[in-house]
Amino acid sequence: MTDKLFYKLWKDALEQPDRDMYIGEYGFPEWFDEISDDPSEITRVLKSIHGVAHMSVRDIILASGLTQSAFAVKFCIPLRTVEDWATQKRTCADYIRLMFAKSLGLLYQAALSDT
Repeated sequence: MTDKLFYKLWKDALEQPDRDMYIGEYGFPEWFDEISDDPSEITRVLKSIHGVAHMSVRDIILASGLTQSAFAVKFCIPLRTVEDWATQKRTCADYIRLMFAKSLGLLYQAALSDT
């Protein structure tokens, strides 16, 4: 999948809170071939993207198996910032959450754990 396609799917996932609506909105566009010719694989990828798009920082930390402190150290972020994101006192940008999820290998785990 190209970065351009991933970006489109990510932005669409952020805008659609309902996973089934998100997946169903696409029908069968020509870019499905960029992902796979297997419909179940396409569904898995879309579920994963949507799942990660709607994970909070707290969810990401829990899925990583790290403590907030270890998470802060891993990404060189002040602990207070991580704590504020985890408690939603402050908002973490979507692109930063995506970076965390990708760095921790969570992107495709989200689809596997929610089938």
